[in-house]
Amino acid sequence: MFRLIGFLVGWIWSSSFWGGVLGFIIGSFIDSATRARFVIHRRTTSRDDFIKTLLVFTTAVVKSDNGKLLRSELDFVRTYLLRILGPEKTQEALLVLRDMLNKEFDVAAVAQQFGRNASIHEKLMMLQFLFGLAATDGTVNSAEMEVIRFISNGMGISDRDFESLKAMFFGWQGNYGGGGYSSSTSYRPAYNIENDYKVLEIEPSATDEEVKKAYRKQAMKHHPDKVNHLGDEIRKAAEERFAKLNESYERIKKVRGMN
Repeated sequence: MFRLIGFLVGWIWSSSFWGGVLGFIIGSFIDSATRARFVIHRRTTSRDDFIKTLLVFTTAVVKSDNGKLLRSELDFVRTYLLRILGPEKTQEALLVLRDMLNKEFDVAAVAQQFGRNASIHEKLMMLQFLFGLAATDGTVNSAEMEVIRFISNGMGISDRDFESLKAMFFGWQGNYGGGGYSSSTSYRPAYNIENDYKVLEIEPSATDEEVKKAYRKQAMKHHPDKVNHLGDEIRKAAEERFAKLNESYERIKKVRGMN
């Protein structure tokens, strides 16, 4: 009820779709005394639902890092949205994001609802975006990583999938004691064989046949065709991830002398 009212009021007030979106989001969060409920009604997430959820998660990651939207983060989000939405809708989305940064959201509820309705392919795309957002300033601090892991857990992404995706894009330096991160953990691309096994979610002791089986499983999970409905640009991001998976597999095959 409040969601519909919020959407209509936002649309009328701003005379734009994204004004309606903001009204919808705010209305969603009124119907609970403990803050927001962000509801998506599809088993497969539409592009609009994906973007709306992405904006909520963006605010959570940004707020975890001194609470300010850095220029590098803004540029990253703008570039991402421009490729998906085009200039006009991107500007509207960024205005919505600015307003959202001044509001509180029940991120756990958003993540859980998205996780119930989204496919694993859509969840991994969201996680890939959040990793990219956090890394824009060259460092990822412990607060950012904790928020991203919190969102990932809420979406229902397994720890193995989380570590696999992280291994595709980052080689972590810093304190690994107890599984923690330093307050400002530097990162760099890491092309080592241990990282490649993490990407495939197997141990170095796995047999050659287990390596092949793991690759086939990961290829199904990360294949770009699985996110065609989200648009060409999101598919391109999935292609980047799929290429990294193949690079890891090829390096493992070379080290082992596999055909």
